[in-house]
Amino acid sequence: MEEDLCLQAELESQPLPTSIQDYKGHPLYVLQRHLLKFEALHPPDLAPVGFVGKTAVYPRSAVHTLHTRETWLKDARSVKEGEQAYKMVKARPKRSTPAHERGKQLAETFGLWQTEDYVPPTAVDGKVPRNAYGNVELFKPSMLPFGCRHIQDIPNLGRIARKLGIDCAEAMVGWDQHSGYSHPIFDGVIVCEEFADTLLDAWEQDRAESERKAHEKREKLVLGRWAKFTKGLLIQSRVKTMFGASHSNSQHEEMANDEAECHHRQCINDDDDDDDDDAMNGAAGNGSDGVAATAMAGEVHEAAWSALARGNTDDLPGCRLIS
Repeated sequence: MEEDLCLQAELESQPLPTSIQDYKGHPLYVLQRHLLKFEALHPPDLAPVGFVGKTAVYPRSAVHTLHTRETWLKDARSVKEGEQAYKMVKARPKRSTPAHERGKQLAETFGLWQTEDYVPPTAVDGKVPRNAYGNVELFKPSMLPFGCRHIQDIPNLGRIARKLGIDCAEAMVGWDQHSGYSHPIFDGVIVCEEFADTLLDAWEQDRAESERKAHEKREKLVLGRWAKFTKGLLIQSRVKTMFGASHSNSQHEEMANDEAECHHRQCINDDDDDDDDDAMNGAAGNGSDGVAATAMAGEVHEAAWSALARGNTDDLPGCRLIS
């Protein structure tokens, strides 16, 4: 703080700059040509503190920032009735303004001395006062209309109010700048004080009913999935009961037939070898003995095939089980 006072005294002790460029951004003095778009000198009949050439020099403390009516309203201030614009500036083009008309429109700007504290309207007959867009401008808590309540952080409250026939309006609490334009920010609703408790109670009942329906829907879904799963198990068990045994028996029969055929082929091979030996011996000795051996081999073949058909492999003569 002491350093600021010392610097201020040091600057005030210095003479006025002699160059116009030195006044740009000077902490103590300003030229009217260096004022920004929303800046103006007040009072208008302010006497200059000096001259640089023929250009008047004014104190920096006489520079005030101007705003439009809408901008002042964001600070919970309104322009006094009957006040004239202190300065006309080039207006920012609106989205709905045709391209050939942009740059021709002017905006009224006012100083702080031309404004006063915003006085909110009063709700009458259960109707919430609102602006031309159907919402309530609530940039500051002091802007809340008399006889109303601001309810926040409760979703779907407007739907419940419409169902009950209670008048309510969205609360616009600010502006957001994106995509090259300003967009309103809404937070909660404004409702008359006499209907606020009734609306909150109705919302609680609606929330409880919604949770009950959601629980029933979820329970129905779970039970349906379990029923589907149980039916699937029952169908699987029934299929196994009806077709599982016959399928198993057919597999066993195929295995038994393969085994019997294997035994049969092995026995035939062994008997063919014995027949060849007997035939050779019979040819060398007695031809009648060869005929008897051949007949005996045929009988053995028939006995072996009958035993395989009965599933008894212990009585197979001259055969062994190949696994």
